[in-house]
Amino acid sequence: MSWQAIARNDLRKAIHERGAWALFAGFFLGFGGLAALLVQLGDPEFEGYLDLLAPGVGLLVPLAGIILGYEAIIGERESGTAVLSLSMPHSRASLIVGKLVGRTTLLAAVIAVAALLASVILLYFFPSFSASRFVGFTAMSTVYGTTFLWIAAALSMALSTSRRVIAAAFGAYIGLTLFWTALVNLTETVLFRFRSTSGEPETWVTLVSFIGPNTSFNYVLGEVLDAGAIPAAVVDSSADFVTPAVALLALAGWAVLPVIGGFLSFRKDDL
Repeated sequence: MSWQAIARNDLRKAIHERGAWALFAGFFLGFGGLAALLVQLGDPEFEGYLDLLAPGVGLLVPLAGIILGYEAIIGERESGTAVLSLSMPHSRASLIVGKLVGRTTLLAAVIAVAALLASVILLYFFPSFSASRFVGFTAMSTVYGTTFLWIAAALSMALSTSRRVIAAAFGAYIGLTLFWTALVNLTETVLFRFRSTSGEPETWVTLVSFIGPNTSFNYVLGEVLDAGAIPAAVVDSSADFVTPAVALLALAGWAVLPVIGGFLSFRKDDL
């Protein structure tokens, strides 16, 4: 059995679960419901739609990623399915790759279909609708959600019980989406509490704030797609590293590095 077969099987099972349909309903209500609300309020503008949608997506999409990712491996281990799968001729790496591909595909499909249905409303009622910007917004939302899905899957590989995985995954969600910049600023305050400053943040503070997933995501939306607001942590920064390319690289790092760490732990575990 190959990773492709694992991915297909995982995707097939997920499609028939209520949770997947609940996620789709949530995204459709988010994308389409906001569009319908603006139509009801009168004189809908596409720019205003994206500005209102961006902060909601910044919280909803990573939560969906966490929900889809946290059971990826721990669920297989606790049910005994992992042992059964690994008794067949494929490796633990194949199991992980298959799970990641299957669940990432599901997340991408849910977001894409919800956005496609919402685009019918946008195309008909929003005179300034830009298909290219909306496709870019949808693609960036998928990348952002995938980052958290892989973080949760990595925790699912590394930790031994569902309770620990759930606590760690939702802790990561809260810390990375809501409190990252605050934690960085608090660290700076503690480290340099006796140093007189000119009010300008240290370069490393700007860098660490910038590479936080939520900050990187919102920066790309604001800088490239003119959607939402550029985060205050970098809005006035002239540092060379404050670019969309670095922001995308940061999101990739948040996704890939935890998976590598989780796999290194998982491959040594006795199932």
